Amino acid sequence: MASEIRTDAKINLSFANWSTKLLTYLCVVVTERLQSVFEFAENAVVHKNAEYDFAIKWMKPKGEKFQILYTEGLSKNIQIGGQSNKKYQRIELYFLLPDFWDLAKKEWPVFWLNKIAQVPQKNKTWFGVGDTLPAGNPPKEVDEVLKCTYFILSDPMLLDSKLSSDLEADEAFSFLAVIPIFEREFDFKMQNSATPLLKIFKDKQIFEMIDTYREPVARKKFMGIF
Repeated sequence: MASEIRTDAKINLSFANWSTKLLTYLCVVVTERLQSVFEFAENAVVHKNAEYDFAIKWMKPKGEKFQILYTEGLSKNIQIGGQSNKKYQRIELYFLLPDFWDLAKKEWPVFWLNKIAQVPQKNKTWFGVGDTLPAGNPPKEVDEVLKCTYFILSDPMLLDSKLSSDLEADEAFSFLAVIPIFEREFDFKMQNSATPLLKIFKDKQIFEMIDTYREPVARKKFMGIF
């Protein structure tokens, strides 16, 4: 009996060590994946969430007119409820910011990325394309200029060719862009689903890049019709 217990312990310890190495590798692979497609990119940790074990990092690729604010560590977890869609079993989230954005003066992307990234673990749920989240309860405008009060998740658009994944390896994960949207756009999505809203965005060349001066694309309700 004693030898059996020791054997089981060795197996469990071996599995635990393997799991730890895999999860550590998954974390490292996020930044490595970005560095592999954006050469000579500046990179820094801007926030660590100890409770849910992920970090928020910032990257400024050389020669590009954007910055990426992204999570690192969410992909350690298989999303509860997302097992039926392999593409979104493991995810990382990102905001795409214009190159002139100063996070020291406008830090709400860090605040909201941290809030949003907690949701799958906190609520035991999963994220996929078209999911929407309010900016607070009740929803509040995220910026003094950009009056959006909700966020929608999308596959990469501007960065599609850079962030796409073949999902062949066990450690593969998908990036989901976080895009601020207006209340009327959220209402449109709730009545018509996310697919037509994201199509409107694409048709009007509204991508994941944060544009504080953009206008709503969904019209106000008139007699219950958009």
